[in-house]
Amino acid sequence: MLKLMIVDDEEIIRNALSHMIDYPTIGYELIATAKNGMEAYDILRDEYPDVIITDIRMPILNGLELIERAKNIDPSIDFILLSGYGEFEYAKQAMQFGVRYYLLKPTDKQELIQSLVQLQKERSEKRQLLAEQRHAFLNQVTFPLEKSFVIEALQHEDLSETWQKYHALLNLPETLQTACFCSFVEESFLANFLNDCLQELEQLGLHLQFPAIYVKNTLVLIFPVDTLQTQERLAKCFSAFSYPQQSVEPDIRFLHTSDSKRLFETILYKISRYSRILLLDESQQSHEIRNHLSAPWKIEKLGEALCNTGSDAELTALLTATFSQPSLDLETARSLALSTYLWLHQRENSISLDFACDFFRKIYSCDTIQDIYEQLRVVYVHRHSDTDAASSCKDSSHVALIKSYVDQHLDEENLSLKWLAENYLFVSPRYLSKQFIQEEGERFSDYLNRQRMEKAKQLLEFYHNDNVKDVAKLVGFGNNPRYFGQVFKKYTGLTPSDYLAKG
Repeated sequence: MLKLMIVDDEEIIRNALSHMIDYPTIGYELIATAKNGMEAYDILRDEYPDVIITDIRMPILNGLELIERAKNIDPSIDFILLSGYGEFEYAKQAMQFGVRYYLLKPTDKQELIQSLVQLQKERSEKRQLLAEQRHAFLNQVTFPLEKSFVIEALQHEDLSETWQKYHALLNLPETLQTACFCSFVEESFLANFLNDCLQELEQLGLHLQFPAIYVKNTLVLIFPVDTLQTQERLAKCFSAFSYPQQSVEPDIRFLHTSDSKRLFETILYKISRYSRILLLDESQQSHEIRNHLSAPWKIEKLGEALCNTGSDAELTALLTATFSQPSLDLETARSLALSTYLWLHQRENSISLDFACDFFRKIYSCDTIQDIYEQLRVVYVHRHSDTDAASSCKDSSHVALIKSYVDQHLDEENLSLKWLAENYLFVSPRYLSKQFIQEEGERFSDYLNRQRMEKAKQLLEFYHNDNVKDVAKLVGFGNNPRYFGQVFKKYTGLTPSDYLAKG
């Protein structure tokens, strides 16, 4: 259901629009109404509506100014613009911001419904496209994630936490219950043997559900087997594969369990005693996993250490030491970055498939280990705070990190909870908004405005400057001193000039 907001300075029109349509029946939830653009802007910085129906001519912040500011912090918001006759110039300006729906007052009910339904359809198509793009991207990084899953799972006796973390990302089937153990497969014949097995599976319409795993002359294949007859056929076929100078006939055994999680638990237990494990990708290229307790990329230990460093310098030094390991290749560095991200967000119960994909894209745009190191350093330094409340992962709060960031970036005009959620903390904006209100007892927009106005008061008092343009820029209002003056008056009851005169 799409979130809808109505903005109009006339109460009678706001009420009429609010009750004109049964919005839930066409897929909308009316989350708020606002009497001017400034009030609407404060609301959207917390609630992030999908669609806004707004008048053009309003006091304090008109409809076009609202659209411009809203698009700067959330380009995905759609607008339906309402105006009277003779205001076509406004419509042309609105089109520059990508607004395509322009309705005349008095608003025709059917015309408004048609616009909302069309927007619903367009957004649904866009969501479908994004879902397809996300699926395609996850397919590209599936093997690194599968490798990270094995590396991390080998660290724990209990698979539950790791399974929960990777299950959705890897789309691991719930009903998978069978694995085939092919013993006495010498490594020199591994590629040929696996290729022959895959061809046989393909003839039966079967496919591997996980990369092939190889340890100490044993190849593990994970795929569904529906009947005992199929299993017997495959066992007979696999054991008959032979190659020049092969000394022993392969021994084929099948493992059956009650569910896929138990299947992986059993497999991981069987391979956990080996220090060298190979994972084979779709092209049958082998990727080595070093399974020993002193490995520098043990995810849990690294994650704990990253979160508990006492300063940015310590954090940077730890990352430098980790990513300068001689044995660390680009592929393993990527797996390390993905795993530490998932470990951290699992700890904070804030894993989102969308935001995980965004982070993965950043990592896979890195062409060198140094680039990955820099990306991780930025993420972790951003999350690191010198305050006691955020000194360790165990006690840290997203809210503490947000407040610290706001204090240092009050001059950023487009600072918003959505940007902080998606680019700084990689969590859901709605989750972050609820957490902020729960811990602070106020909306993020109210907190941000208060911090900006308190800073503005300090600057005015210190410099006693009657040109408020510089102050407006320093507290995040860019080249819009008029809007700054309106917010300042709303907060203090005085215009900046009156405040200076009073002082």
